[in-house]
Amino acid sequence: MKSHLLSASMVLLLFGTPASADRLSIYSDAALTQYTIDDSVPRVVTLYVAGYLFESSGVRFSVRPGPGFTGVWLSDTSAFYLYGSSPTDIAIGFGRCVTSRSVLILTMSYQMFGTSSPCSELHAAPPNGFPYAFSTGYCGFDETPIGQLDKLYANCANPPIPPVPTEPTTWGKVKSLYRD
Repeated sequence: MKSHLLSASMVLLLFGTPASADRLSIYSDAALTQYTIDDSVPRVVTLYVAGYLFESSGVRFSVRPGPGFTGVWLSDTSAFYLYGSSPTDIAIGFGRCVTSRSVLILTMSYQMFGTSSPCSELHAAPPNGFPYAFSTGYCGFDETPIGQLDKLYANCANPPIPPVPTEPTTWGKVKSLYRD
């Protein structure tokens, strides 16, 4: 029993503990597993913005192309309330408090031309100041910077793996997780 606890403690120390920062990611599939896209032929594609949010009732951000990304934004849709557009500045209100879970925030349509440079990117960015999650009503009121913004890569054979957020800890804090 103690050896299992020690093993679990070592894993936590090696890989860290999850941070409580909000996170936005852009995916090329509805299952929210692929953060790459092949831009080799002209076509219209659907891209997905998902967030891992902690007690938020909305978010505000923009989605911008990096150098070499030649796709052109066509439209945004969401199950939530939208104000603005993703290429410039979009605010999305959830109408309820979302807590500690992944949620599909936005679906975007892009016209691809088959001309994006290798490993070009599309990324969530600050609209004006910083991207943030906000809370109102029964969530309380607060504006919190979004801690991690993951990218979508086009034409990239070996894209960088998005980092897993961690926060510092001590051996004593890890041991306290397993006290009887």
